[in-house]
Amino acid sequence: MTKNPTKIFYSSREDISIKSLFNQNESQLPHWTPLSKIKNANQVRKIVAGTGKHCLIWKGNNNLEFYQTNQEEPKCFTIENEEIQDIQSGHRTYLILTKSGKVFSLAENKNCYYCEIPLSDPQSSTFGKIREVPFFNNQENNRKVKSLAMISLSNYFLCKDGKLYGNGYNRGNLGDGTSNYAKNLPVLIFKDVTRVFGGVSGFCFFLTTKSNELYACGENEGGSLGIGNYSTNLKSPVQVPNWKADDILDLQTNSGFSILITKEGKTYGCGSSEYIGFAQGKSTFTEIEELKNHKVTQYCGGDRFSLALTNENELFGWGFEPDFHPTNQYGMMTLITKPEKLDLPKYFQNNPSIKLKITGGMETIFIYPSFDNNNCLIQDFQKLFETKIFCDSKLKLNQNFELPIHKTIVESRTRLQISTIEDLLNKKCFSKEQILVFFKWIDFDQISNQETLKQIFNSLNLSFPPKNSFQKDLHHLYKDEDSKDFTLLIKKNNDNEDDDDDEYEEIAVHKIVLIARSGLFRAMFQNVTQELNSVKDYSGKTIDSIEILIKYLYTDKIEITADHDPLLVLEELEDSIEYYQLNENSNILVQLNEIKNKL
Repeated sequence: MTKNPTKIFYSSREDISIKSLFNQNESQLPHWTPLSKIKNANQVRKIVAGTGKHCLIWKGNNNLEFYQTNQEEPKCFTIENEEIQDIQSGHRTYLILTKSGKVFSLAENKNCYYCEIPLSDPQSSTFGKIREVPFFNNQENNRKVKSLAMISLSNYFLCKDGKLYGNGYNRGNLGDGTSNYAKNLPVLIFKDVTRVFGGVSGFCFFLTTKSNELYACGENEGGSLGIGNYSTNLKSPVQVPNWKADDILDLQTNSGFSILITKEGKTYGCGSSEYIGFAQGKSTFTEIEELKNHKVTQYCGGDRFSLALTNENELFGWGFEPDFHPTNQYGMMTLITKPEKLDLPKYFQNNPSIKLKITGGMETIFIYPSFDNNNCLIQDFQKLFETKIFCDSKLKLNQNFELPIHKTIVESRTRLQISTIEDLLNKKCFSKEQILVFFKWIDFDQISNQETLKQIFNSLNLSFPPKNSFQKDLHHLYKDEDSKDFTLLIKKNNDNEDDDDDEYEEIAVHKIVLIARSGLFRAMFQNVTQELNSVKDYSGKTIDSIEILIKYLYTDKIEITADHDPLLVLEELEDSIEYYQLNENSNILVQLNEIKNKL
């Protein structure tokens, strides 16, 4: 298999960079630097970092890689019989949350005074071993954790029953009403909590409640709690005025400042003036002027810097000092005090359709493509629909309006014939704009105007669609044998030579699925000048492997049963990824590795 293109980039202060991430001939920091030593970059789900001397990478369902300064190779960890839900980082501590509600930790606590990690024997913990956190993993106490947040030297655990616990460094920031120096075992902070927010370089935290309120607790340096004053070291959570929990997309606390992103993509800051994007400090969350015309979808911040990523992959940064700036274009400027647009690595400039992720540590930045097991199938089809190249039919509407469509997809999504859709829509005289709202749902699973979409669905006598129904409709299409319009011919003797006397087995499939998901078939159908109804498969793979692969193209899931030879199928499927030119962000390798681990 050919090497995946580099897709993860990193920037840091040079003196604390994680050198094991780079080859010796790679460029020096603080420029964007490709992390070529990370294998199978398309499997990365999340990267978190603390001080900059180490970072933790989550790959697939339960695989972790830990990189350290002066280490040639990463340490690899797997949490057996668990599926990871999230990872978080503090200064020298990493916490891992599984979908079952258990918490695991990776930390060097031997010489740490802050009891960052709630173990029964914290003095013996090192980065060499992932350990269970007994306070939450004990079956008798039944404390199942829903989400995690971490700040510098403290941890916060939100349980599924709404109780919030905290432990570690405490100068009032744990929120239990005390200011004892440290607490090893977690203490109860608040009840009826819905979300909790932290930040790797902060000394305060935020929480939202079932009553739709926002609370803050901890150090209020420069007004970073957003409560309207500059009081210090609040020992218990206090309500942040004028904010509803339902409006908040993300909120991160940093060293002396906090940044809040709304679900509408608006960006607010409070705290120290140099780092929040204002000329003067703010004690309440105030909208950042330079980002008003941009919809921000992600934020990350560290010690004295901020990054904001928009829905159009525009990257803005502020607070940087001259020796720590990913594009290094500011010479001897002391600080960037207002958000300015930064250059992306060239790889992403040439791939504008890639959805990006940004994350950071105290003095580190990572930027990489978003990898989501549930979206690869939809992404492949959306890229196809955007081109309109392979549309095979037209929807004819009033006012001489014709809309190019993919007949198979439209009929699968609606369970109606194209002629029926035309008749019903024309009777109601829907406008072109209204029809386009309907096809945003057909092609992209997007509900851009709920009222218009409901009107059209009523006219078509359809039930209003659930969210994320595209994947379910593709699964339904897989089972619809009558509508399959193409045949793959698989040689029975598995010989690559084209011999007319050979016998072939047939696999029925929808042409549009092959085009959307396989670069091989997309190129083939784009270049042929005649109508094709079948093609011989020259991959040399067995019928079992190809049938499993075809089902994956419809469902994004690999299913190997007891009737298959698992080792043979796994080997052939791995080879098929390159042969059929599957999406490089596909999750198929993750699934194959998980199946291997279970054998």
